[in-house]
Amino acid sequence: MQLSFWGAAREVTGSCHLVEAAGLRLLLDCGMIQGGADRHERNRKAWPFKPEEIDFVVLSHAHIDHSGRLPRLVKSGFAGPIVCSAATRALSGVLLPDAGRIQEEDAAWKIKRLRRKGKDASWVEALFDEEDALETLRRFESVPFRQPLPLNGQVQIRFVEAGHILGASIVELEVREGGSTTRLVFSGDLGVARARLLDAPQPVARPDYLIIESTYGDRIRDPYSNPTEELLEVIQDTVKRGGRVIIPAFAVGRTQEILARLNDLVEGGRLKDVPIHVDSPMAVQATRIFASHPEAYSEAARRSLQAGDKPLDFPGLNLNTSVDGSKALNALQTPAVIISASGMCDAGRIKHHLKHNIQNPKCTILFVGYQANGSLGRLIESGADVVRIFGEYMPVRARVASIDGFSAHADLKGLLGWFEGLKGIPEQTFVVHGEEQAAVTFADTLQEDFGAPSLAPRLGDSFEL
Repeated sequence: MQLSFWGAAREVTGSCHLVEAAGLRLLLDCGMIQGGADRHERNRKAWPFKPEEIDFVVLSHAHIDHSGRLPRLVKSGFAGPIVCSAATRALSGVLLPDAGRIQEEDAAWKIKRLRRKGKDASWVEALFDEEDALETLRRFESVPFRQPLPLNGQVQIRFVEAGHILGASIVELEVREGGSTTRLVFSGDLGVARARLLDAPQPVARPDYLIIESTYGDRIRDPYSNPTEELLEVIQDTVKRGGRVIIPAFAVGRTQEILARLNDLVEGGRLKDVPIHVDSPMAVQATRIFASHPEAYSEAARRSLQAGDKPLDFPGLNLNTSVDGSKALNALQTPAVIISASGMCDAGRIKHHLKHNIQNPKCTILFVGYQANGSLGRLIESGADVVRIFGEYMPVRARVASIDGFSAHADLKGLLGWFEGLKGIPEQTFVVHGEEQAAVTFADTLQEDFGAPSLAPRLGDSFEL
């Protein structure tokens, strides 16, 4: 078996790992690179493998940093199945077409800006478009959690609940060669134990080899923090100033977790007369998909649902999909909460809401998730005095706040707890999906705490297993 790392190697986005075994070539994820000035060029670089020779893509979950280059892979010649959980398939049906539209819009903006400056724009082309995304979705095949799926006579996969977002999977891969069986586990993105809607990531048996994420591999969150209370405090403080709370949030996962917490506050009578707007067609569709998959909720969330509480529906909630509705929100002068995508502020409607509110000291920009290095969100969260939005430099006068407790990624304690649950040490652990410091620190921690052979591969590293 050969394992090569072609994405999310000492960085958080662009998940893509090539496994070659028993006559098969399969990709674990094929995600988009997000953040950084060179992301556009990197997403367009020639593939380091021949797409037409890939037999399968095994998709851990629907987030764009794990799925977003699939349409380009198909355009480049990949003709095989894309295998995932049923909920991942449903959510990808929302995310990928939306990503195609965003790619088209971004290309149109780029062309417009270049032409205004009298520059050549003929070279600008969208990475993929909505039709490319729809063509890619025709290749999706879903398999239930915990049901083995043979890929050929020697290789099979199985999905286990990862708890990160609806449908997120830990991938178990078994390869039978030469009379022996080798188990490779890919963690995908691991969730947290205190999520409002989903269960914690489930345990798996010790693999021979492990690929594990490390987004928060060097951080431990405050175990006594209460994100619901922190959210209420930010909203109340901003409302007193007469401003709006602008929340950049991933359309899938983070938006629904926040809505469930707001539901508790509104229906508990603690948050009154503050309109809550979700302004993202993708987030609205994803919220409806979440509502239609209660079987994937945590036990506590299912109990609430059975008691008659719909955690994603409450008085004062406005789910907006129209362009006119979005423009109307930009004109708001009264207190409100606006949740919009993308979560790292690099695309989508959130950039318009930032443009109209970031210079207002009455308003708050509230970050509730990870901001990749080089993203607009990271610049704002890090305290930049001036940021560039739609080519215009704008001073940051709004209050900037962050709540770590909403993250859908396990922190160091959670990652170590899940690793310990393997009940044995893999022959080799590969640490991915973390910025260099987090990945290297987590690999060192696994070595020190468990004696586990661990390393953080670099982009292009390849290993014979």
